[in-house]
Amino acid sequence: MLFVLIGLWTVGLLLLVTDPKRLTTRWISSIAFTGGSGGLSAVIADQVVPYLLERQWLTEPVAQLLANAELIASRICYYGLPYTFLMFAIVYHPNYPLWTWRKWLPWALLLPLAGTFLFEPKPNDPIPYGYVTFWATPYILTGIGLLLTAAYRERNSFLRRSRFLVAAAAAPTLFFALFTLYLFPTFLGIYELWRYNAWVIAFTIAVIIGSSFRYGFMGLQISIQNQKLDYTLRAITSGTSILNHAIKNDVGKIRLFGEKIKSDAATGSPDPVELVRDLEVIMNASQHIYDMMYRIQGQTQEVVLQKERIVPADVMHECLRMLAPELSGFEVREEYAYRGAMEADRAQLVEVWTNVLTNAMEAMPQDGVLIVRMTETKRKIVVEIKDNGIGMEKHQLKRVFDPFYSTKSGKKMNFGLGLSYCYAIVHKHKGTMNVHSKPGLGTSVFMQFPKPKQQHDNSVEGKG
Repeated sequence: MLFVLIGLWTVGLLLLVTDPKRLTTRWISSIAFTGGSGGLSAVIADQVVPYLLERQWLTEPVAQLLANAELIASRICYYGLPYTFLMFAIVYHPNYPLWTWRKWLPWALLLPLAGTFLFEPKPNDPIPYGYVTFWATPYILTGIGLLLTAAYRERNSFLRRSRFLVAAAAAPTLFFALFTLYLFPTFLGIYELWRYNAWVIAFTIAVIIGSSFRYGFMGLQISIQNQKLDYTLRAITSGTSILNHAIKNDVGKIRLFGEKIKSDAATGSPDPVELVRDLEVIMNASQHIYDMMYRIQGQTQEVVLQKERIVPADVMHECLRMLAPELSGFEVREEYAYRGAMEADRAQLVEVWTNVLTNAMEAMPQDGVLIVRMTETKRKIVVEIKDNGIGMEKHQLKRVFDPFYSTKSGKKMNFGLGLSYCYAIVHKHKGTMNVHSKPGLGTSVFMQFPKPKQQHDNSVEGKG
């Protein structure tokens, strides 16, 4: 069990040092520390006490101190392991930021654990097995279920691989521990099978170390010399590509509307109202380029949202208006059942919706139908952009959110950053993004954003 103690506490410490501010890192480190406490309890009983006894150093005060330390370490493992595992599975779930009750959830889940101290364990038992098994079993099973469902539903193949690695490291060990630590002692009176946990824990540590070398595990990347440089280069490359993508779209708008103004001027009878509108589109596109440059700043840091109160229906209509020349050959249907407000970074949201709309146009024939819907549920604003274009195959759909992946390989100015960037920005708004598509039946892109508090909605209704 010395291996369990050293292995788990080392992994926990490495993860904590890697990213101490990240909530998921703190919780998964807690799993390692609470699990390692069980190893500490076994080391005290099986190695420390016999060693001191053999040398006649085990005085009564020392024996009492070690007995208390063994009991405390054992209870930390028994009580802490189910709780920390479930909390990690909860905060690691992609929908966790949207849960309005997440602030009091840790305290609510702590109540069954605290209630354990109201029960007296049987003689020679370290814990009241019956009661602890009653709440530990659903905690562990729920945690496993959350990890597996989140990994299965993840659409980004890079994130899906990371989630499956985390599930592979945690789920088998906790499932095995459920039987050896709780169910077998409670219902069969078998107490010593916990010693076999070391083999499953060895598998967990192997998964963590192996994946850390190749892919990274929860931010832990084993690469001594090149890690910082690698992350910096990837950040710069990603930021430059995103900025290029934004500039490409806006320069296209400026050119289209510039040509339209030139054409109108050549006829000698430009409409002043139409001219002002076209110039506004050009000015908005140039302002958007400036905003994107200011936001990204080389992408050496994460994109920071600058939120404001907006009316998403007005912003979407503005995006469609800026794309009007390119949309002239399509039928466009706007359906805004929701005309309330939301908190969002206007510049980033314009870029997201423009990218999705552009993808839809490029996938459709000249007489295609583009449908833009905006609806609401009790807690979310739902945006749908639907086309009747060529659609995507399953293998394309699985990789649609991957950075630098594109189905438009024949176009020189395509960077493959569109949907990957959109996914990241929507996620930063605490939203979700999904793509449904079938070959020949078109594509629907769904984005869901959290609704603002009701008491603020009326004050911004109708404002852009």
